[in-house]
Amino acid sequence: MATKTQQIEDVLRRLRMSTPEIFGAAVVSLDGFLIASVTPSQIDEELVSGMSAALLGVGERISNEMMKAPLNQIFVKSAKGYVILNSVGEEAVLVLLITSEAKLGLIFLELRRIVPELVKVI
Repeated sequence: MATKTQQIEDVLRRLRMSTPEIFGAAVVSLDGFLIASVTPSQIDEELVSGMSAALLGVGERISNEMMKAPLNQIFVKSAKGYVILNSVGEEAVLVLLITSEAKLGLIFLELRRIVPELVKVI
């Protein structure tokens, strides 16, 4: 039987294969610890998880203080692409690294499909 980390990585691999514009995917804990990832070797996974936790903390505060609602998703756009953080249940976050050529509607459709799958594994 595959470990929990292997099961999560399998889901992330399928996501990357179905959507080539996603060049990196990771699941991190709310504390910023890496749970599982499928990223290119030149990407520092620990840096991704740490920065994601920092961004998540700020996003949660903004959402709670200004919107009076729990945070579901954070979206960052740069000249080279996008970073999307999406909650996965109560204890984890899915981090996607996406090229600038991506059709975001398709990415969000994939997110709606993949998040419930990850919730079951986590």
